[in-house]
Amino acid sequence: MIDGSTRPQPARLPWWLALPAAAAGGLLFDLANPGAALWPLVFPAVALILASWWQQRAGVAALAGLVAGATFWLTHLQWLTLYLGPVPWLGLGVVMTAWFVLQGIATGAATRAISRLWLRRRTASGAQRTVRLGLVVVQAVAAAGIWVLREGIQGSWPYGGFPWGRVAHVFADSPFGALVSWVGFAGLSGVMAFAVALCVGACFGARRGALLVGGVVVALGVLALVPPAALEQTGSLRVAAVQGNSKSGIFDDRESGDVYADHVRGTEELLDELEATGDRVDVILWPENSAEFGLTDNPLRGREVALLSKRADAPIIVGSVLANEDGTYTNSSVVWGPEGQAESDAGTRYDKRFPVPFAEYMPNRSFFRALAPDLVDLVQLEYEAGEFAPVHGFDAMGREVVAGVAICFDIIFDDQAEQMVGNGAEVIFAPTNNADFGRTDESVQQLQIARLRAIETGRALVNISTVGTSRIIGPEGQDIDGLEPFTRGAMTATVPLVTGETPALAYGALVSAMWMAAGLAGIGIAVYVRVRRM
Repeated sequence: MIDGSTRPQPARLPWWLALPAAAAGGLLFDLANPGAALWPLVFPAVALILASWWQQRAGVAALAGLVAGATFWLTHLQWLTLYLGPVPWLGLGVVMTAWFVLQGIATGAATRAISRLWLRRRTASGAQRTVRLGLVVVQAVAAAGIWVLREGIQGSWPYGGFPWGRVAHVFADSPFGALVSWVGFAGLSGVMAFAVALCVGACFGARRGALLVGGVVVALGVLALVPPAALEQTGSLRVAAVQGNSKSGIFDDRESGDVYADHVRGTEELLDELEATGDRVDVILWPENSAEFGLTDNPLRGREVALLSKRADAPIIVGSVLANEDGTYTNSSVVWGPEGQAESDAGTRYDKRFPVPFAEYMPNRSFFRALAPDLVDLVQLEYEAGEFAPVHGFDAMGREVVAGVAICFDIIFDDQAEQMVGNGAEVIFAPTNNADFGRTDESVQQLQIARLRAIETGRALVNISTVGTSRIIGPEGQDIDGLEPFTRGAMTATVPLVTGETPALAYGALVSAMWMAAGLAGIGIAVYVRVRRM
C-alpha cells in the first residue's frame, strides 16, 4: 500500500480496516482473560491491535488505540458497575483507554520511522532480504518494548497505578505460565508481544514472511515446555483458611459484628472437623476485614480469637481495620495467638501498602466531590499506606516461619512480591474481600494474578476471600485446595516452605528495564525521523 506522496511510504492498514481490527483485538483480549479465560485468543488479540497501529499515521493510530482500549477496558472492568454504577467504571476505563491511545501513537510512529530509515537506505536486492528481516526484528522489539512501557507506566501512575489487564496475566493457566518464574511479569508480556509483533511485521512486507511466522510458532512451542524455576524446599506447613461467606460489601445489609461472627463460626466448624479426624494445622488464615474494626482495641473479640487459637494450638492471622491517632486508618493483618497479639522478629502486624484510590481513600477529594458528590461521600475513611515489611513471623513445628502478606490489591504489584521475598517469605498469604464485586469476573481475574504470582516467586500462595474465589495454590500454579464461592467453609492443605529467589525476582527488574529501554529507543527514533523530516 503506497500513498500518493513522492516519498516512499511504509505499508499499513487503511483506516477502515485498522479500526475494526482494533475493536476485534480489544474484545478478543478480554475473552482471553477470566471469566471466559480462552487464553489462546491473546495471540490474535495482540496481533490485531498491533496491526491496527503498525506503521500507522498518528491520527489513525490514536483512533485505533481509542477503539482497542475502549472495547477491552470497558468490557474487562464491567464488574465496577455492580454496585457503584457507570461513573467509576467510565472514569477508570477512560484513563486506561488513554494509555492505549498513547501506545498506539507511539507504536505507529516508531514502526513507521524505523521503516522509513530502511526505505531511504535500501541498496541492492541481494541485501534487501537481510535488511528487511532485520527491519522486522527491530520494529518488533520496539513495538513490544512500547507495550511493556505502557504497562509499566499504567501500573505506577496516576495514584499509584493500576497494573491490571497485562498480557502476562492471560498465561496463568497456560503452558507458558512457567516462564514468569524466569523473566517476571514484564518479561513475559514483552516476550509474547515480541513474538506476535514479529508475525505482524512479517505480514507487512517481510520477504519469506511465512518462514518467519513458522519460526515464531516453533519457538513458542519450545517455550511452552520450559518448566518453572525450582527453589530449595526447607520444610512444609499445614495451613487452613476460613471463608466466612459474609455480607461484607459496602451496601450489604448487616449488623456490626456479623462478618466477624461468620469467621468465628467458620473457625469453630473447622476445629470441630480437625478434632473429629485427629488432624491439626500450623496456622489459620482469615480474609481481609474479617475481624472488622479495631481488633487490637477490642478486649472481648481479642479474647475470643485467642481462645480459638489456643484450641487450635496454632496462631490465627486476622484482617482488621485499625485506627491511627491522626484520624486515618490502615487495612491491616495481625497475628493472634493464645495470649493475644503475637510477637516476632519478622513482624506480626502488616498494613496494606497499596490502598485502593477512590475506594479506601479519596485523592483530591474536593475536586472529585464537585463532580460526583454522592459517590465521593461513600468513601468516608482515609486509609494510609502501610510502612511495615509485608511479612508475618509465627512459630510452627518448633521454628519460626516467615509468610509474605499481600492484602487484596497488593497482590497485583510487582514491588510487593520483591518486598515479600526480600524479607524472607517462605510462603505467601493473600487475604482479600471480594464481596463488593459479587459473582462478577473481578475475583477470578484477581485469582489469575495471584496464581501467576505464586509461579513467579516459586512459593505456595493462600488466596482467601470473605466470599470467594478462595484457593490454595502450589509453587507451580496448581490448585491444591479450594472452596466454592458464596459458601462458608475452610480449606486445609500442606504446602511447601521454600527459600531463595527465582530468576524472575533476581533479574526481573533488569528484564523489565531492558524492554522499556527498547520502547523508549523506538520512540526516540520516531522523534529523530520527525525532526529530520525524513
